[in-house]
Amino acid sequence: MLVPLTYVGRQASRSDGQSRRVEILEATLRLIVTEGIRGVRHRAVAAEAGVPLASTTYYFKDIKDLISDALTFFAEKTLWMNKALEEQSYQLLNNMAAVSPSLSRVELQALIVARLSEFICAHIKEQLSHPDDRILENAFHEEALRNQQLASSIILLDESFLQSIKTFFSAFGSKTAYEDAHQILAIIRLLEYQFSLRKRVDESVLKSVVETTVNHIVSAIKNPS
Repeated sequence: MLVPLTYVGRQASRSDGQSRRVEILEATLRLIVTEGIRGVRHRAVAAEAGVPLASTTYYFKDIKDLISDALTFFAEKTLWMNKALEEQSYQLLNNMAAVSPSLSRVELQALIVARLSEFICAHIKEQLSHPDDRILENAFHEEALRNQQLASSIILLDESFLQSIKTFFSAFGSKTAYEDAHQILAIIRLLEYQFSLRKRVDESVLKSVVETTVNHIVSAIKNPS
């Protein structure tokens, strides 16, 4: 599920201006990774991007606009990655539907738990293979507590992810799909954060926590599709 993303800074009409604007946004993301949100200043961004200071202030008069557009720029890539993940999840649903007639309820639940847990673990490990992206996600979420403009964008993005997961569980027959989605998103975010801090993935912990969470959700679904 894709959400409409809106840039708030000045837009460029020419291709060279568009390229320079992208250079500024990419430089902003690099600074956030190394220095945090507080390191984002017009002069620092201009130096990192190798552009005149006047370029950053031309496109982004307010530093909050620059941070907001950096999130939007980053989110465009993230949303397309999640779109691919969403497509994979529906393939999983189709596979389950194909085998469900030949299985008992207990067997079907066990298969759903195993396949869904494997799917989520693979997603988390893939996310952790991009440590800079995880730093950016956490930096934007933390800054959103102080920046309402950023908070509105973060809420929109998070709601998009929740709706995608909700649709998945609704297709399984869950009557509490939205609540299930919150559980899944929460456990994914927690594990990504914890393993990012440790800079290593504990496979046994990852598998155990994900399987327990998924089993709890699936067991509550009376008639999994």
